[in-house]
Parts: sequence; C-alpha cells; structure tokens
Amino acid sequence: MLIFRSIRLRLTLWYVLLLAVVLAAFCAGIYFALQASLSRNLNESVENRTEVLLGLIEYESGEPTLIGVALSGDQDRGETFARVFDDSGAVTFDDSTAFGGVPVDRPAVQEALRGGATTRRVKGPDQTFRARVVPIESDSAIVGALEVGLNQDDIADTLRILLLIIAVAYPVTLAVASFGGVFLAGRALSPIDRLTGLAQRISAKDLSQRLDLDLPNDELGRLARTFDEMISRLDRAFQRQRQFTSDASHELRTPLTAIKGQAEVALQRNRSPEDYRQSLAAIDNEADRMIRLTASLLHLARADSGQIPITFESVDVAEVVGAAAEQARPAAGQRRVRLELNSAPQIRMAGDKDLLIQLMLNLLDNAIKYSPPGSEVTAGWETNGSEVVLWVRDTGIGIEPDAITQIFDRFYRVDPARSRAEGGAGLGLSISRWIAEAHGGSISVQSEPAKGSTFSVRLPLRR
Repeated sequence: MLIFRSIRLRLTLWYVLLLAVVLAAFCAGIYFALQASLSRNLNESVENRTEVLLGLIEYESGEPTLIGVALSGDQDRGETFARVFDDSGAVTFDDSTAFGGVPVDRPAVQEALRGGATTRRVKGPDQTFRARVVPIESDSAIVGALEVGLNQDDIADTLRILLLIIAVAYPVTLAVASFGGVFLAGRALSPIDRLTGLAQRISAKDLSQRLDLDLPNDELGRLARTFDEMISRLDRAFQRQRQFTSDASHELRTPLTAIKGQAEVALQRNRSPEDYRQSLAAIDNEADRMIRLTASLLHLARADSGQIPITFESVDVAEVVGAAAEQARPAAGQRRVRLELNSAPQIRMAGDKDLLIQLMLNLLDNAIKYSPPGSEVTAGWETNGSEVVLWVRDTGIGIEPDAITQIFDRFYRVDPARSRAEGGAGLGLSISRWIAEAHGGSISVQSEPAKGSTFSVRLPLRR
C-alpha cells in the first residue's frame, strides 16, 4: 500500500511496536514481581502468627487447645482463623466458623502429626486463605497440630487493581507514543524534505547550485555535505566533458576545413599534375592528422570508461625504454636531435609492456618536438628500492611556470600554433598520465624556460 511507503509512518510503526513489546515485558515484570512479593509477605505473616499461637497453646485434660486464650484484641482477628487438632486429628479448637466454615485438609493434618509442616491455599465459602499446618510438640512428643489461616483476598484485589491500571495505561501510553512518534519522526525527517526540494531544482544543465544547509555534524548534516561534494564532482566532470567535446570539435574542424579548402582550390580550374599532387599531399597530411586525433580520442574515451584491459606481467624496464627510443629515432633524425639512453642496472617490474612503451614514446615525441636542431634528448630509468622512475630530459624551449600545472590537461598546448604545425593535438601527455595512474603511479615535470624539461614517471616496483 502507498501509505506504508512513508518512512515517517514506518519509523513510527517500528517505534510503537518496539515500545509495545518493552511495555508488555515491563508490565509483566511488575505484575509477577508484586505477586511474588505479596505472596512471600503473606507466607511470612502466616508463619509468624503460627509461631505466636504455638506459644499460646494450653492443655485441657492433656489435649492442646486455644480455648480461653484472649485473641479478641488481635488486630488481624477479622482476617485470620486458627484450628487445633489433638493427636488423633480431632478438632479441639476452631474459630473458622466466623468465615462460614473453612474445610479441613486432612492430608495436611496427618502430615503435621507425623512432624511435617505444610503451607497451602484454602478456599472458604466467601474468602480464600493461606493456611499453614504445623505439629504441636510437648516433651519432645507430637501431641497435636495447629492450623493458622490468613485471608489472601487483599492480594488478589491488589493484583486485580494493578491489572486494571495496566489495561488502561497500556493502550493510552501506546496512543500517546504513536502521536509523539509521528511528531518526532516529522521533526527528524524535515531536513530530508528540504534536501529533496533543493535536489529537485538541481539538474544536469545547472550544477552550480548547492544545498548549503546549516545542519549539525550528524547523519543528515553529513548526508547534505556529501551530496554537495557529489554535485561538485559532477559539475567538474560535466565541465570537463563539455570542454573536451568543444575542444575535440574544434580540433576535428581544423583538418576538415583544410581538406575542404584544398579540394575546392583543386576543383576551381584545371591544374598541372604537380599542383594536384601538392593538393593531395596536403589532404593526406590532414587525413593523417585526423586519424591520429581520432585514435587518441578513442583511446581516452575507452580509458575513461575502463574498457582498456591492462595486463600486468614481468617487464624488463630496459626493453621498454629501448623499444620506445627505437620508435622515436626517425623523428629525432628528421629534426636533427640527438637521442641518447642513460644506462642503468637491469630492473624488472609488473606492468603492461605495450602501455609503458606508449607512455615513454609520448614523452620522447613531446621532447623531440620542442627541442631545437642540434640539441639532445636523454631517456633513462632508476630505482630507489620501492619504485621505478622513468625519465625523459630535453634541452629545448622549456615550459613557463604558469603552464606546468596545465600541460597534462587534454588539448592543452604551450604553443598552440607550433603544436598544430607539428601535427600535435595536445593529448599525448593526458594519455601518459592515464597510463601512469593506471599502473598505480604518477607523472610530474620540472622545467625552466630556455633550459629544457625533465618528465619523471614514478611507478611502484611490483615484480
């Protein structure tokens, strides 16, 4: 039912149910504890009265009796009776006639004449008594039995009143607790209603809003702050995605515009074969650039969605650096940049060999592009016992301090015009950072303008 979908109602019902169980146990405990206490006190009263009457026993013609004993001043006289039996079980004294006659329990009398004592419940015509039968001894011989009874109807009346109080107070308490539970649940859950109302006004088109609720540091306060932090992360993610889409569109539009321009120029009038070859070569270069750009975009998209499998295996670091250097040598030769390897002890680590080669190749390609002819690019590795450090050092143009924090962002270029001329899209360092982080490591750069840069990749040494 829809009514039971309300958290407020469910909390109240659970609260009332728990309170009902606790109250029932509490009331039962009070009832049985009072019953036991009253019964114990009644037994003690019967025993004390029995001891008193045993001391008042008199003997007539050798038979025990209480005839002639002054009991009229006894304050419990109207609530008690006494009977005396001789050694044959015959009654020699009985004042229970005032209560309409209380039946004699012969087995209890016989037990007393044998030296035992019993306490039992005796039902009279109108009242109920707690009766105790004990032996009467004279000169170490049992000469009879004494029965003393005490009215226990007061106990029953007291317990009956207690049950009546419980019967009235129990539902009243639950009813009051129900209304109180609804009120308290409403007060406790009112911040959630505010959270819901504010959250409904936040959409993917506008993630700049925040809840900013002034709540204490309790569960709801932590929930509101966590919600704000989540919105902030989503806002940053959407901003990155919008920026990524905008930058990608811009990068793709540039080669497409160049291709269309070359094609239009070639089609305007008849040209020589050499002119057509030049136009086709320009179109081919732009197409290659688009292929590299789309491949990088696809790689980053698959990386963001976790679709690139990473296979960890034992990798020789020297082979990784050497393979990347061999692939980068043609580009270094074209730019007349010396590419050197710094020898170091052989190290093996756990990683994805192909991705690590791609990481080093991106760093070498970036260093070669920004190094002037005649300069030198050096690659190497080292270890400090717990991690492997792969590094690439160049003596190129360097990076301005305000650009160092941005060079790993997607599509960022220190020199946009020069990077486009070189065919770069500003994605190589972003891919390198992803590869390093996917291996549990990090990448950093130290650079000085006009003196060169050093890129360092720190990876955990897992064999």
